[in-house]
Amino acid sequence: MRKLWLSAVIALSSFTAFSQPNGWNDPFPPHKVMDNMYYVGTKELASFLFVTPQGNILMNSDYESSVPVIKASVEKLGFKFSDIKILIAGHAHPDHVGGDNLVKELTGAQVVVGRVDEAKTKDFHPEGKQHPIDRLVDDGDTVTLGGTTLTAHIMPGHTRGCLAWSTNLKENGKTYYAFIECSLNGQFLQSLDNYPGMVDDFRATYKKARTFPVELWVSSHASFYNMAAKYEKLQKRGPGDPNPFVDPEGYKAHVDQYEKSFEAALAAPPRQGKGKGKQDK
Repeated sequence: MRKLWLSAVIALSSFTAFSQPNGWNDPFPPHKVMDNMYYVGTKELASFLFVTPQGNILMNSDYESSVPVIKASVEKLGFKFSDIKILIAGHAHPDHVGGDNLVKELTGAQVVVGRVDEAKTKDFHPEGKQHPIDRLVDDGDTVTLGGTTLTAHIMPGHTRGCLAWSTNLKENGKTYYAFIECSLNGQFLQSLDNYPGMVDDFRATYKKARTFPVELWVSSHASFYNMAAKYEKLQKRGPGDPNPFVDPEGYKAHVDQYEKSFEAALAAPPRQGKGKGKQDK
């Protein structure tokens, strides 16, 4: 069985290798973000594990080749990969849903996908297989397991159905509004879907992003929320020091930054000779 699993990992489908930037899949130390939320992703592709008494929730499978990295991180934290009961997708790009098939095969987890991104998500699967989708969710829908509830928020633009997720996390007797951002990145217009209404969607999303009472925040890419720097602070954190992932001002600055970069990209002259490689960043 293990030999077959290793063969599946090595025999990557063509879509997982396409436009896969160097270093994105490198391992990164898994760590506790807060409460029952853990980082189990790669150096650049963010995956989060929510641990509950009834099994665990994994958010974002990343590339198919990322799954062994995620599995190793889960096990390094002392949890069983087979305890993943639900796999949640953030948005329909291969660097976030490309590993869904393999996670499904290894765990039997229920695969949850945004309804608006359903058709696009089905494009990303190993050759000869269909993308596993067990449940579709809409804006405001919730996913609940073992006392943990995640709420979906549609934030279109980066994809037509990009989903952010929110939940409440507790630390030292205080409850924090935690926000797992989808992606606000619109600066590489030539690599996005450019669907009708995309520009209006992006602009509406930047406005919507400012309406959430964000305290702790992370994102679909580690670099978006300066994970490496915050992880260093986490390692040096002493009793009474703030959790570095609680960063409401950083979130506001992030929204401002990506709104400006999107508008700048729109105003720039069209770039010639660029392909349509689907790398999310």
